[in-house]
Amino acid sequence: MVVVGVIVWHGGPSIPRLGRHPARCKRAPLALALRRRHLGCMTSADPMDPFDVPRLLAGMTTAAAVTAFLTRLTAPLGFPVHVIGALPHPHQPYPERFIHANWPPAWHDAYFNRGFGEHDPVQRAAIMLGSSFSLDDLRKGAIGPLTVRETEVLDFAAALGFPHGFATPVYRDNGYTGLACVVGPGPDPAPRTRALLQFLLMHAHDRLRALSARPDDGSPALTPREIEVLTLARRGLTDAAIAREAGIALRTVRFHFDAIRRKLGARTRAEALARAVAQHLLPA
Repeated sequence: MVVVGVIVWHGGPSIPRLGRHPARCKRAPLALALRRRHLGCMTSADPMDPFDVPRLLAGMTTAAAVTAFLTRLTAPLGFPVHVIGALPHPHQPYPERFIHANWPPAWHDAYFNRGFGEHDPVQRAAIMLGSSFSLDDLRKGAIGPLTVRETEVLDFAAALGFPHGFATPVYRDNGYTGLACVVGPGPDPAPRTRALLQFLLMHAHDRLRALSARPDDGSPALTPREIEVLTLARRGLTDAAIAREAGIALRTVRFHFDAIRRKLGARTRAEALARAVAQHLLPA
């Protein structure tokens, strides 16, 4: 038995070596897609201890590498989408710093345009419970009856193909609280899978936080929406005009600019635009 934080690891299946054909894989409850160099379909050779994960993460020098690695591990468990960052303040529910997510555009736009941030039950649960939980736990009353708007948030996620999920708050020095969450088709994770997800999410969170604190985080990976916003800004459009052109809310535009500045290590919007052009991140 190994104790890691609040996770008790009772052995169980080791992480197997994986080949290069993920489409041929059959999902197994604790089959983590992990190999020292490649990820894909399981074979029986060269088993790997899950506690190699922190060492592998420590060797990654970009946020893009960490999030891609995490997705390749959690997707076979039924959770291909992640949100990792600092836990937003209840009075400022839309994160502006240290957030890494691979939301689909439909979820991202709805989260801001429909005001989901003020009614996100995951954020409320992280504060109330102080420990890991699943979306199914919330529907079953883990934080009491959900409001109509909180149910709307979960139902919208389910409609996009994310009916299940798992989240864990992350507590660190000086009162810092982070949140790491994965969602997808599921199923609702069993106890051993929850322990494994918590282990992976906490270590991925810590590596991303460390990289986010560095001014140079490697080559930035801008989302299609961020590229669109920058492209419109290069044409001289105001925030309001960008919002109209892109069909998104004004505060969503400002959120994108905050994310862009963080990724490019820029202090101002003009500096971010200049760096994006210099690095050939925008279409010609």
